[in-house]
Amino acid sequence: MSINIYQIHIKTDKMDEIKDFLVNWLEDKYGYQPELQLNQDSFFPFFENEVPTHFALSVLYEDWISILHDSYDQLIDLTSRLSATFNTLVINAIGQSTVDTYNLNIFQDGDLIRKIDCGEGYLGIEQYGEPLPFEKSPIGRKSVLEDEDSDFFDNKDMQEYCLHFNIDILIDPSVKDGSWKVIKIQKEPELTRPPHKLSFINKILLHDKKKRN
Repeated sequence: MSINIYQIHIKTDKMDEIKDFLVNWLEDKYGYQPELQLNQDSFFPFFENEVPTHFALSVLYEDWISILHDSYDQLIDLTSRLSATFNTLVINAIGQSTVDTYNLNIFQDGDLIRKIDCGEGYLGIEQYGEPLPFEKSPIGRKSVLEDEDSDFFDNKDMQEYCLHFNIDILIDPSVKDGSWKVIKIQKEPELTRPPHKLSFINKILLHDKKKRN
């Protein structure tokens, strides 16, 4: 079974303010207001868009608001803005076991303070920022494959890392089903097409013919 991680965690209790922020963010991106649905389940398509069209918000951990989304992008700008706007810590975790690629970004007051990337397109574990006090050295683990001589950082390592913030990124979000706030962009409504000119003339002629008869 594949493991898919597509979540943002914000250290705050300002649920309504976070909701309003994401509504405005989506409206700014797409040009019209998204739909808000309360008391929803956690499931919706994921890894489908570069720019998210769905967000789901709930409280999975004490003192944190968790956000699920449908983007395959790391959403650096969004998470930086969330961290800066609410002057808080934001953890952005994205990963997929089918391609063994994982990205972990941590922001404080809008600044990226720690970044760990591993998988497709990376040379071993690529890092940014000073190691946090709880980190082991070196981070990650050695590959056990005979033809590889590199460190790796997978979903278990990401889970262990985030547990230092009391966040278990591998918990099934369905444990909060029925309590998620879902913000989503509906398909942009099609413009109503004006009636075809010839069709309109035919209707007039038919009406006149009926009157004469």
